[in-house]
Amino acid sequence: MSVTSNDKRSFFSVRNLAVIGMLAALVFAGSYIQIPIGTSRIHLGNVFCALSGLLFGPAVGGLASGIGSFLYDLIDPRYMAESWITFILKFFIGFVAGLIAHRGGKISLPKDIVGSLLGSVAYVILYITKNTIKMMIAGSAFGAAFTATFLDKGIAAMINGVLAVIASVALTQLIRPALRKAKILS
Repeated sequence: MSVTSNDKRSFFSVRNLAVIGMLAALVFAGSYIQIPIGTSRIHLGNVFCALSGLLFGPAVGGLASGIGSFLYDLIDPRYMAESWITFILKFFIGFVAGLIAHRGGKISLPKDIVGSLLGSVAYVILYITKNTIKMMIAGSAFGAAFTATFLDKGIAAMINGVLAVIASVALTQLIRPALRKAKILS
């Protein structure tokens, strides 16, 4: 956990809860900044999912990613029924990015890049798998379901992933020094 706190006894300190809440709000708001493409969309939510993990580590990053994305899906009738699945899938972006970036305690640009990249790849794989399974449950054969999912949702998910890697790493390099100076990061 990279969030500094006078209360080292509890992960759920007021400071950590505030950081998780603010980052979840960024994920939520970033999900609204979008370009619809077919039944999918290009959006900035994944950028803030990866950013959360890179800055604050796997637990804070994963929770902020999952909560912000869950809340976004919860208020949209198109996504409401699967909002709990979105929590799990988006959790992995922030968790994996934070796990790799903070591994060994020493933060570095290469670890930020690999963490953001692998967090995004994990999400794309899980997202394509989820949508392929949905289509198979609806009666499609695996090949048809996978192809349709990949063409309709997979390409947008990969674009979101590339955007997340580039923007989250760049923002991390800009924001991390200011957060350290403000003693928000250790």
